[in-house]
Amino acid sequence: MATLPPRKNQTPTRICSSSIKPHLTPLQTLLQMGFQKHRAEKALASTGNRGVQIASDWLLAHVNDATLDECAPREYIIYACPTGPFLQQLEEFWSKSRQMCGWNGAHNYVPHITLVSFFKAPDECSLQLSKALKQVVDMTGALLDRPIKLEPYMSQNFMGFFVAEDDANYLKRLALQYVKEVSNSIISDTYEQLDAIVACFPWCGAVSSGTRCIPRSSRSISLEPHVKSLHLTLAYQFPQSQFNALKSLVETLDASCASNWELRLYSRDPRLATKQVQKVIYPHNPHETDELELRIGDYIYLNSEGVDSSSDGWAEGISWLTGSTGHLPVNYTERTAESDAWTLHRVVQLSKSVASSLNSTEDLDIVDGRSISTEPEERQRLSLHPEIIEGSSFEESEQSVEKYLRQTLQPCLELPSLQLLNCNQHNLQNLQQHHNPHTPTIEITANMSSVSVSSSNSVSKNIDEIMVEPAQIKPPRPDDTLSVHSNPEHSLHPNSLDAMHTKNRKIYIMRHGERVDFTFGTWIPYCFDEFGNYMRKDLNMPKVLPQRKSSPEGWQTDSPLTNVGLYQARLTGEALHEAQVQIDHVYCSPSYRCVQTCTSALEGLQIKGQHKIKLEPGLFEWMAWYPSGVPNWLSSSELIEAKYDIDVNYTPIQQASDLSSQLKESSEQFYTRNHQVLLQLLERTTGNLLLVGHATTLDTCSRQLTGGTARSTNELRQVIHKIPYCSLATVEQMDGVWKLVEPDCMPVTHSKNPRFEWNALTTT
Repeated sequence: MATLPPRKNQTPTRICSSSIKPHLTPLQTLLQMGFQKHRAEKALASTGNRGVQIASDWLLAHVNDATLDECAPREYIIYACPTGPFLQQLEEFWSKSRQMCGWNGAHNYVPHITLVSFFKAPDECSLQLSKALKQVVDMTGALLDRPIKLEPYMSQNFMGFFVAEDDANYLKRLALQYVKEVSNSIISDTYEQLDAIVACFPWCGAVSSGTRCIPRSSRSISLEPHVKSLHLTLAYQFPQSQFNALKSLVETLDASCASNWELRLYSRDPRLATKQVQKVIYPHNPHETDELELRIGDYIYLNSEGVDSSSDGWAEGISWLTGSTGHLPVNYTERTAESDAWTLHRVVQLSKSVASSLNSTEDLDIVDGRSISTEPEERQRLSLHPEIIEGSSFEESEQSVEKYLRQTLQPCLELPSLQLLNCNQHNLQNLQQHHNPHTPTIEITANMSSVSVSSSNSVSKNIDEIMVEPAQIKPPRPDDTLSVHSNPEHSLHPNSLDAMHTKNRKIYIMRHGERVDFTFGTWIPYCFDEFGNYMRKDLNMPKVLPQRKSSPEGWQTDSPLTNVGLYQARLTGEALHEAQVQIDHVYCSPSYRCVQTCTSALEGLQIKGQHKIKLEPGLFEWMAWYPSGVPNWLSSSELIEAKYDIDVNYTPIQQASDLSSQLKESSEQFYTRNHQVLLQLLERTTGNLLLVGHATTLDTCSRQLTGGTARSTNELRQVIHKIPYCSLATVEQMDGVWKLVEPDCMPVTHSKNPRFEWNALTTT
């Protein structure tokens, strides 16, 4: 075979094509991916024009949205929103007024001054509307260098602040200029661009129904500045009986610190105009075809009349996450601000040298549009990079892949042995000098499709990039899979810092694993025959269940674990074993799911049989959730017969009968009960404790011990949503003071796996 002779002049085709390749807009990229133009435009507008990945995720989530192909323009609004100390005052006022007086109209929105009232605009104009906000501020020039003067006003049906005339005129000029900018230039420019896109991609511009075609004569956006007295509403639509209580709260506000302001452009789904927004607090898997799946983190649009008139507690709603419609149990949701379900398109500063209240690129809930509290470190970082505040770069909502990855990797980002490399320029230079080019780093970029572990000898300049690297001081833990130096045979030097820490007393508080009832919904009627015999209906269900006197009714309030739940617990135990954790005493809630979790964790720790499980009813969860009384748990003899290693000689600190008198305990009493039980357990014992309980247990058994106060009902509900199955909290006693510390093992994370119906493959 003849050899191929070398060529003197290489063909420069690839080099040239890559160097002159035109930059495609997100819309053009989505069109190339095969999405229809009207759907791509709707996805980009609904996600605030934050990129191809987020828009495509939205489209995939909304495949069952009946309005996906409808020509229903979004509704936009422009607010001037306070930030900084004044915002913190207002958020505290919002919280206290809800607790003391209940819901009123002001709670539906973030604190704001309306500059441009709701107006409708086609999806194809959303990006230009966002850009115009920044252009208007640049054209106006002067930024605020002093607080906006606010004058309090209170009546029997309204409380708020009115903006003084000079400052009101400044804000009205901004609003008027924005209206002029949109009316004169944006519309024509936008449609010229769209006409060009259709010319390039004619195959994707047509819609069979014809409803998406907008004639040139109709290409207009009708919007008006808010010309009435500008004001910031504190409360309205409240009963007159609450006037004095609200008045006393308003009088505590100090408007003299209202010096930090920003413009925000929001939009909302047009279906929201006549709905109230409910936040999902408990998941629900549909059992009927007309039911709506509920996922924690989703928002539901409900008709208030339908909720009030419901006879069975069910109502029809629309999912913010998927756009699907269906019936749902209303008590699985709670009311929240309508603005939580809005899309935030742009934030532009109005004040000089201040940072935005929407400050954390990690926690910023863009699609929800919620106000996030300010952290000092983040204020410093954003002051160095104002382009984040101005809207050139944002994170997606908590449903997005990137936010999920950030939450998943949060334990890594918070490790004391890791350093955040985007603090300030001085620290960046120091890190560049000392950075080991062979040290692995984690990079989470704004492009959600790129999450990688790499080695680098330089520090990235992309502001949306978070890079963390292991510090060289602390040796890696044996279960730290991010370290290339991990050694399962790792042992502690007797004089090392880790060895000193092992001498401190620790409490390991663990939540139970995945439960059958929350996974399969109503399962008992399908899994027990008329004689009470258990029948397995899914591989994730237990093969057998122990005998109990109250079967099958007893399983209704005392659910077993799924097989995945058992595996979660064993994985956690194995990780604790690899971390050489020592357990001296084991206490457990009497719930069967907790007993199963405890047993599997001890198996993973390889100490099953060394420590008997002490059942402590005082560790059971909040009795307010059990109005029918204390669950009929399996007795110690029934558990022992089922091969569980129960300590029958243990005398509980609180008997199960004591809980019967606490069915109406408040959240504060619940915290006190768990806390007092833990204190007595500590007095009775020495060494390390393992407590296995419920989602609430991680907080109720650690918060007051570490110096905190009992949470309110709403605060408790919020925190337990952040505690998934088999979460592990560690409390360590240091110099006589108990502190929450980083757990000795990593968390366990997995995705949802819906049930497979084989006959779906037979459908045509």
